[in-house]
Amino acid sequence: MLRKVKFFYTKAISIMIAFIMVLSLFGVFTNTSNADSYRYTYDGNNLDTGKYPGYKEKIDAIKSVHPNWNIVIMETNLDWNQVIIAESSFSSATSPYSLIQGKSGAWLCSTCGSRTFDSGSWYHASESAIKYYMDPRNWMDPNSSTILQFLQIGRVDTSDENIYNAIRNTFLDRDGQGWDNARAINNACRDNNANPFYVIARIIQEQGVNGGSTYKMAADGKYYYNIFNIGASGDGEAAVVANALAKAKEKGWDSLEKSIAGGIQILFSDYINQKQDTIYLNKFDVETYGGLYHQYMQNIEAPKSEASLMYSKIKDSGILNQPLTLVIPVLKNMPSSPCETPGNMGETRPKNIRVKQGHSQINVRESRSTSSRVVTMIQDSSVIVLSVERYGDGWHKIVLVDGTVGYIYFDTNYFEEIDDITNCNESVVLTGNDVNLRAGPGSSQAIITTLTYGQQMTRIDKDRYNIDGRSWDRVQLADGKQGFVASEYLQIATQSENVFTIRADGGLFLRREPAGEAIRLLPDGTKVTRTEIGTAEINGYYWDKVTTPDGAIGYVARSYLRDNNGNVPSGKVEVPQVPETPREPLVDVKKDDGKNTIFVEQDVSESTLKSQFGENVKITKADGSNIENGVVGTGYKATIEGKEYTVIKLGDINGDGNIDTGDTYQLKLFVLNREVANTDILKLSSDVNGDNSIDTGDTYILKLHVLKRSNIELY
Repeated sequence: MLRKVKFFYTKAISIMIAFIMVLSLFGVFTNTSNADSYRYTYDGNNLDTGKYPGYKEKIDAIKSVHPNWNIVIMETNLDWNQVIIAESSFSSATSPYSLIQGKSGAWLCSTCGSRTFDSGSWYHASESAIKYYMDPRNWMDPNSSTILQFLQIGRVDTSDENIYNAIRNTFLDRDGQGWDNARAINNACRDNNANPFYVIARIIQEQGVNGGSTYKMAADGKYYYNIFNIGASGDGEAAVVANALAKAKEKGWDSLEKSIAGGIQILFSDYINQKQDTIYLNKFDVETYGGLYHQYMQNIEAPKSEASLMYSKIKDSGILNQPLTLVIPVLKNMPSSPCETPGNMGETRPKNIRVKQGHSQINVRESRSTSSRVVTMIQDSSVIVLSVERYGDGWHKIVLVDGTVGYIYFDTNYFEEIDDITNCNESVVLTGNDVNLRAGPGSSQAIITTLTYGQQMTRIDKDRYNIDGRSWDRVQLADGKQGFVASEYLQIATQSENVFTIRADGGLFLRREPAGEAIRLLPDGTKVTRTEIGTAEINGYYWDKVTTPDGAIGYVARSYLRDNNGNVPSGKVEVPQVPETPREPLVDVKKDDGKNTIFVEQDVSESTLKSQFGENVKITKADGSNIENGVVGTGYKATIEGKEYTVIKLGDINGDGNIDTGDTYQLKLFVLNREVANTDILKLSSDVNGDNSIDTGDTYILKLHVLKRSNIELY
């Protein structure tokens, strides 16, 4: 079931997807996940800056300007790249999750291009545009109105007079009804524990300052109201109004007060009470509770513009400096700096052009200027020219087959666009993880998107470009995007033992976890790449981890996968092994005479301490017994010149001298408050990042150390 809320100014569209499944057709249980994000109050020191870069400085600035505000960190546990894939996809065959209006060039999806949606003025937003609007760091200026898209929406007590002042000079203040409408809004918000300024901003966002076509509709000798455009859908204004009217009749909204109260109830029951409790989360639903990507609007600019409306109302009412609560979401693997605006640059994707017949010796310049240096010349129409970026000023960035990169001015007297130049049509699988799809061959070319291990695509041009010591292939993704990938990361699909076909009447659900929440329905016949084999039977099925052709990652029941011979797969998954990088032993030692402690790194042994402090150093376990195997651990005792010191090995929480999964488990119990680090030794060994607290920042660093992705070093 798909329900849309449509409006003419900011295109808020509600998308509720109800997965309805007949178990006899799919043979797989549907589970509703009530897991949610991990939320905690920011205290100035409990944010993992290594895991979530670029946040702390901005949050500290917010607290400096608004000391009364409460900042809640929302750890989504979602991967940034996977979320962008989802937000860039379609919720149905004809309806993208993310739309944008009044933009061009790099703001628009390179596949859909100028194709319009809905009323004809909306376009499918590009990944770059979605990243820009979705990156919270772009909207955390404490002096900007856009910061209130993170305001936790709950009841704010205020007077009818303040509400009236907020709706003055809008359609709600017409015909002497301003005060009645103000009281209706305040009463409905009070009854539903809602923030009236959020509601006013949403109404203006939906209807505009002057009111839209669905605000007041005549039918059956009376008027019906649909102030929030609930249930409005269709192509063109007539269809939108008809559906809005039908919903208003169904709900009995024959007065503005009924429409306001009914709309608020739907907003809160379907969104706010599902922990989508900010304007940002109304659009970008990264809250796992109740399911992901259940959005109120498709317009990616709506959180920004609606926050600005709400900011002015709250500021005018004098409550801006009250103890408001902001919920700031953080995701895994975000870029180190905030995502940049796409600007109004033209397309960034490969496209072939050529010199027209009868012309030759066309200059290729070093930069976008006729006065810049000429780096080479295009001899004639026989030369293959790849345009990788196109700018609004008419210049193209190009790559030639010999690797030359430069710029040409696309004068239609001399140049023309041509069909793609290709030499193959092969189904291939990506064998590397987080590989960049680039606009052209070469590691310096613009990144279009990031690909996922196991993602399938079609190679359409190969063995043509050898740049930076690599061969680069042109590929086309499942959604039509084109770009270049280094050949070394591609394998012909028929040569892979991990590519399988889904065979399930009606399709098969891709799930977030084994037997868990459904992410999407994969049609019968979809080819997926298996990346992990499930070893435990859950609900009667073994669940294998797979990657879909568009790069989404999830789990499916193995019994619905088939190999090329029509058999259910078995055996091991071939995953490329990344060789370990040799590391130097971790043997740093720091003695603290004030605290009688010696902090040591992972590989410190009895001989290390003796070489540091002399052969007469006496070293024992905590119970006084002799040490074994040489390596020392947390709690060991070292007596130096008659003074006893306690050894602290960061990360060695259980004191066995090793830093392993036993320690990660113990630290997790501390962080979850299931056990208490009740001694100074436990506290010191658990605080691996040295911020004087035991939290998720420490678990993250410890986990990376155990996985040999980084090392714990003394601070």
